[in-house]
Amino acid sequence: MSNRLFSALLASAALLTPAMGEAQSLRVAHTNAANEVQDMGLQKMNEILAEKSGGAVSLEDFPGGQLGDEQQIVESVMLGSLDMAMVSNAMLSNYVSEYKVFDMPFLFPTIEGLGEKIDANFELMQADANAAGFQLIAVYSSGIRNLMTSEPVNSIEDLQGMKIRTMQNPVHVEAFREYGANPTPMSYSELYGALQSGVVDGAEGASTGYDGMKFYEVAPNYALVGWLNMAAPIVMQKAAFDALPGDVQADLMEAGHESAVWQRQYVIDQEAPLLEKFEELDVNITRPDLAPFKAASQPLYESELTTDGQKALYSAMTAE
Repeated sequence: MSNRLFSALLASAALLTPAMGEAQSLRVAHTNAANEVQDMGLQKMNEILAEKSGGAVSLEDFPGGQLGDEQQIVESVMLGSLDMAMVSNAMLSNYVSEYKVFDMPFLFPTIEGLGEKIDANFELMQADANAAGFQLIAVYSSGIRNLMTSEPVNSIEDLQGMKIRTMQNPVHVEAFREYGANPTPMSYSELYGALQSGVVDGAEGASTGYDGMKFYEVAPNYALVGWLNMAAPIVMQKAAFDALPGDVQADLMEAGHESAVWQRQYVIDQEAPLLEKFEELDVNITRPDLAPFKAASQPLYESELTTDGQKALYSAMTAE
């Protein structure tokens, strides 16, 4: 980090610090729909934070990309013009390279299992975030990600040549190239229109997003491939967090952890009812053989996890 940028970050942190005794509202932004599972976690965090702080600290929530796409809100946090961001790990790993571990396909089969590993290794994850200039507040779940498409996907062969929207993340792009698709990175806010107009033939995503954004209206086929267990980290600028009073720091970290435990279970509880809802909406749900997808994913572990930090986090997260 340059001295000029570091000085700007410190100045921004000072501007965000409230005067002694004032109530504080922390602005948090994300691109998920209001009342989608990620947003529900933030609402829970706000409840817990208000209780712990006696109403002295609260969250002001900006869902649905109101303050920009994921890259824009991460950069706003880095510059100190936004207090907090909840983003997909796929975006944050572009800044905290160790987090690329969580972008690896088929690594964590269950949300519960991933949550346990995150909680057990939170200090290591915090150190990685701090080194990149962030404070990790919590890690939510964005669910297990499947395929939504205009035409049915019954096997990996059906993906050959299909234009599949991915997140703007190199691992995601390479994964779908390995699956035989034509990966097409684009902003989440553009996806509905791209599906509707045929710019893309499909996309990868979780059931909660498929429902919350009503993608079933324009992509009526849903293949349960479970290729990725998506984490959704919540971060602040490290300098801004350090400038908060100690009791606010403690309340925020506790509220983050408690809301994450609640939110991840909430995501688990939503999955079965959502699949039932999709069936009622006449969505064509398919269950392709996963073995070819898993086999095609294996080369990514060697090609993508190359640094000592990535290997250390991978070892910690996969240790028995």
